[in-house]
Amino acid sequence: MRSFLTGLAAFAVTFLLAHFVVLSALPGQIMSKVRERMADSGIPLHSWTMSPRMTPQTQTVVRPSPDLAYAICLIDVSEGPVELSVPAWPEYGSLSIFEADTDNVYAGSVDARAEGATGMRRVIVALEGQDLDEYGEAEQVIVSKPEALALIRRLAPSQAAYEAAAALIPASRCAPL
Repeated sequence: MRSFLTGLAAFAVTFLLAHFVVLSALPGQIMSKVRERMADSGIPLHSWTMSPRMTPQTQTVVRPSPDLAYAICLIDVSEGPVELSVPAWPEYGSLSIFEADTDNVYAGSVDARAEGATGMRRVIVALEGQDLDEYGEAEQVIVSKPEALALIRRLAPSQAAYEAAAALIPASRCAPL
């Protein structure tokens, strides 16, 4: 009976450690590695950067859609809130924000056909406790750690549509306030 209880205790301890590693530590490590690879590839902090048009040769992430144009912005709110503004797109488009532990904390449409769509989606990203009163009607996203990542996806199944999506990047903003 004693060896059974010892085995059961060893199993429980191993299960709890595995649970902690998989659910708590691993996502943060994955996001940290992704941010590091992006920075090493030249993606600057606080600036929208278009990914190349997805083809089997340009695919660096598992399963990106070849019909979407992607733009990414690395965010650090340790010095204060960061503003994201993204022009609407005539077809499907979205803006997502991912926290340092890979949690998707925001998803909004940039589809101009959507009900209530405006010409520009504006989101303020901040840490809890940072003053957001002066930013008025902008949507606000509170993240738990300073590092985050924003992603724009626009339906762009042709080279011309991809180029039209890329032409919107200069009108987009990802910058500290």
